[in-house]
Amino acid sequence: MDKAPLVSDTSVLLYLGRIGHSHLLPALFEPVFVPEQVALELDAGRLIRRDTVDPRSLDWVTLVAVPQSEIDTLPPNRLGIGEQSVIACAVARGNLAVGLDDRQARRLAQELGLPVVGTLGILLRARRAGITPAVQPLLDALQQQGFRLHPSLYAEVMRLAGERS
Repeated sequence: MDKAPLVSDTSVLLYLGRIGHSHLLPALFEPVFVPEQVALELDAGRLIRRDTVDPRSLDWVTLVAVPQSEIDTLPPNRLGIGEQSVIACAVARGNLAVGLDDRQARRLAQELGLPVVGTLGILLRARRAGITPAVQPLLDALQQQGFRLHPSLYAEVMRLAGERS
């Protein structure tokens, strides 16, 4: 399986980490870049919840500096610094997929021609690649960890995974 490079945002790392499945990222993508701004957001998360993943401790993560000058080249937006740094990193380095869950961030990335994958898309890719036997227990675990998932989207992911809910 060819692995595409990925720049990951906070939510993807946070939720995959909380359900014990951050290993899906290096199984599906190579390299996995994490902007320093995202690492700082996760640092703040560890002040609230100690089990929040630290990307610096993952040997498969490449931490990258994304200068403000790269972020400033993005079209005007109301995104957080993490999402902005992910998109700016992908634009500046070219040919990188972005791991984003936020709807506005995904929309901007798509407008800029970037391939987008979110936490649910990663679970589906893992299922299709045979890395995980089922997505339903992972979807349920995500929801238990506070991941917001509309019932119709839950049903669509289950359908795409070839599973019954």
